[in-house]
Amino acid sequence: MAAVVWFRSDLRTVDNPALDAACENHDKVYGIFLVPQETWVAHDWAPIKVDLWWRHLAEFKDELAEKGIGFSVFVIDRFNQSGARIADFCEQHGVTRVYANREYPLDEVNRDKQAQACFQQRDIELSLFDGNLLVAPAHVKTKQGGYYKVFTPFNRAWRTEVNKRDDWATSQWTVADTVDTATEIPPCPLERKDSQAYPVGRQAIMGKLGQFIEHQVADYKAKRDQPSVDGTSMMSAYFEMGAIAPKTVARALTSLSPEFPYGLEPGADTWLTEVAWREFYQHLMFHEPRLSRGENYQTETQGLPWREAEDDFQAWCEGRTGFPIVDAGMRQLNETGWMHNRLRMIVANFLVKDLLIDWRKGEQYFMQNLIDGSFPANNGGWQWSASVGTDAVPYFRVFNPVRQSEKFDPDGTYIRTWVKELADVPSKHIHWPHSYLKQRKTGYVSPIVDHSEARERFLSTFKQVKNG
Repeated sequence: MAAVVWFRSDLRTVDNPALDAACENHDKVYGIFLVPQETWVAHDWAPIKVDLWWRHLAEFKDELAEKGIGFSVFVIDRFNQSGARIADFCEQHGVTRVYANREYPLDEVNRDKQAQACFQQRDIELSLFDGNLLVAPAHVKTKQGGYYKVFTPFNRAWRTEVNKRDDWATSQWTVADTVDTATEIPPCPLERKDSQAYPVGRQAIMGKLGQFIEHQVADYKAKRDQPSVDGTSMMSAYFEMGAIAPKTVARALTSLSPEFPYGLEPGADTWLTEVAWREFYQHLMFHEPRLSRGENYQTETQGLPWREAEDDFQAWCEGRTGFPIVDAGMRQLNETGWMHNRLRMIVANFLVKDLLIDWRKGEQYFMQNLIDGSFPANNGGWQWSASVGTDAVPYFRVFNPVRQSEKFDPDGTYIRTWVKELADVPSKHIHWPHSYLKQRKTGYVSPIVDHSEARERFLSTFKQVKNG
């Protein structure tokens, strides 16, 4: 009998439990990927992210073909059409079993419920797996049986569960009946932005991972907060589309410590903690569906009176705030579709706490521009920065962008890379160049806000809401 693997954010042939199960239990396997164009637009998919996925789909199709698996990409309008489109394909090809890996945001959960109901009406069975996480949400519980709301105890419990795994080997399978692979990838119906800086295909992606593990992970803890240094893995976009599995990453790290997930050197241990953060936010989405609807995790902060300040928001979006480190981060995002994580925190804190603009506007802008835009991680990061999320930064901690700049870009290398107007400013003036520039009448925008006054405004506003 034949089976269908319904691919989503798991575009890989290795460490993919849905694909493994289909190939181990069926002689013939078809792969399907659906492009719900209106849903992608509603979910604020960045054009550069669309381009990366589309390029990878072509490579992935060839990879599946080498294994005898046919692959079809179908463009639909919305998530709620998924079940019917796949059921039609199944009936045309005599398939009664569909395999897929779970996704955890609310719309994706509802999509799967609707698809399951459709499949049941047409005698098709859906088998779901937790292939996109190292530990499924149901397996990380407090002693009271609830879920963890604070990251540090979550990380401990998560590592305990990771430590129980003994399935680090890759699955070995072949399919008996080769499927005709003549189906072409259809034209992309959505706007695209060039993502050629990111190689696609399994060989290239695994090469990037190997390079990082071998040459960079040892220094990760020391260098990850320095935006001018190539100190991060740059794997986040591949995680997001599932071109590489967290299990693959974990297997690579097991070579660094026989006691994995314990006993790692500081760099590797810190990087594993970032994987845990990714899973923490996925778990939160699963346990708190209201987060998918734009609600603050801390319900008492729901009524914060945000400013309607479109000019300030546009200045932030375009990197015209007059705060060099903020402007550098936003210009990097706009040009490349990526921003260093330290900068994501700085610019988010600035939008919310200096400008008193709703964090959801920043969250949306990030999703509309990030090549690695992950709804759970992006939502969690913004709620953290806005002090409205679980385990968030305390509301009274307001980043001083100049101090952040001095600490993490001390000689101004990162600023000069992205804020060309400041290319010739000496290091001692680079973090706050306005007096220096005024004397020389050079063109760089004046600051749009006084940080000290803005800080007091935010603290007063937040305190009033907190105190009811």
